[in-house]
Amino acid sequence: MLKPHFRVNPAGHLVCGGVDAVELCEEFGTPLYVMDEERIRDNYRRFLKAFSRRRVRLCYALKANSNSAVVKVLAEEGAGADVSSENELRIALRAGIEGEKMVFNGNLKTEAELKLALRHGVAINIDNFQELEVVGRLAERMRTEARVSFRINPDLRAPTHPYIATGLRESKFGFEVGSGEALEAYRRARGMKNVKIVGIHAHIGSQILDPSPFVEEAEKVMGVVAELHEMGIELEFVDLGGGVGIPYRPEEREVRLEELAERVISAVEEVEEEKGMGKHLLVFEPGRYLVGDAGILLARVEYTKERRGLPRWISLDAGMNALIRPALYGAYHHIELANKMNLKNDTLTNVAGPLCESGDFLGKERLLPKAERGDLAVIFDVGAYGLAMSSQHTAKPRPAMVMVRRGRAALIRKRETFRDLVRLDLLPPWLR
Repeated sequence: MLKPHFRVNPAGHLVCGGVDAVELCEEFGTPLYVMDEERIRDNYRRFLKAFSRRRVRLCYALKANSNSAVVKVLAEEGAGADVSSENELRIALRAGIEGEKMVFNGNLKTEAELKLALRHGVAINIDNFQELEVVGRLAERMRTEARVSFRINPDLRAPTHPYIATGLRESKFGFEVGSGEALEAYRRARGMKNVKIVGIHAHIGSQILDPSPFVEEAEKVMGVVAELHEMGIELEFVDLGGGVGIPYRPEEREVRLEELAERVISAVEEVEEEKGMGKHLLVFEPGRYLVGDAGILLARVEYTKERRGLPRWISLDAGMNALIRPALYGAYHHIELANKMNLKNDTLTNVAGPLCESGDFLGKERLLPKAERGDLAVIFDVGAYGLAMSSQHTAKPRPAMVMVRRGRAALIRKRETFRDLVRLDLLPPWLR
């Protein structure tokens, strides 16, 4: 199961980024998120190389993991940013990503968020007619030009969990294509002062391992691009969103990026050539693919429990508060014992967290070595939507995060403390 950026040392300990996982926990404590810098860079370069015969821009989706160090690594690689909040935009700017290399997504952008985006020349992916009017009014008031794109809804069913399928007609996102709503949005924008149409955007969902839905998406988007061309509207970029998945289960296989790139580019270029259009900048918004398998979560086995005729229970000091995906989506994350990597996985085990919730588990009916109090569990592929979706349920502090690189480790997010948990609380005058 181990991916190539991991190894096991002679002591039987997992090694990530050249650092012993047991030593990491001794130095930084548990639960602990660990991000492998070199793996992030490798993932970015592999994605970019697959599309190298075409002018492309990879806008890292900060919602996957907005840690400043992670974003800085991708900024150094030349990435743009896909942001969906004011603070994500600020984090990207602070990391050195220019506003012109960003896209702002989401079905609700506040006026304060839109003003910030306008000040920095961010391309705003408009989601509805009301937002278009707000953007136009703000741009006129600020005496600036709004660079706008439109998120279209291609009504495409992607093979993924319903919670992360976003390209369906019944989804809350985007302008319908079939009803003519999308073309009407472009018509309205063309007649507005202080608004410059620069692109088109679609996103069909997340954690997709089959290239075919992306090809169908490209075909549908380019169909709209062709209609816009006939209307005299020329675009700078075509943004096909994100959604490329990673293998979480041992039996799953990676998306063949070269095949994906070849088929998507062919679908785009077929329409460009047929209609006599120039080549557009292609924009992609990978998040999970870039950082997902670069992250692990290390957690201490605190207690074990035997149940006759049932899987053995082990309780970790991290649960759905630290990693909610198993409880929320029924998501699978591979689990091993980081200090017993050479032992046989022969004990049927349920892996529980510390919260007073029956749904607080990270894995059920997993084969592991027989775990004892003090062992270290490692949960793989948590670099995306791990810490980003964590909580303070039952007043548990969020975990620390470290980054590893070539045998070195550094703290990139402090562990929360009691003071962090209560510092925003206030008592009304009658309780003081």
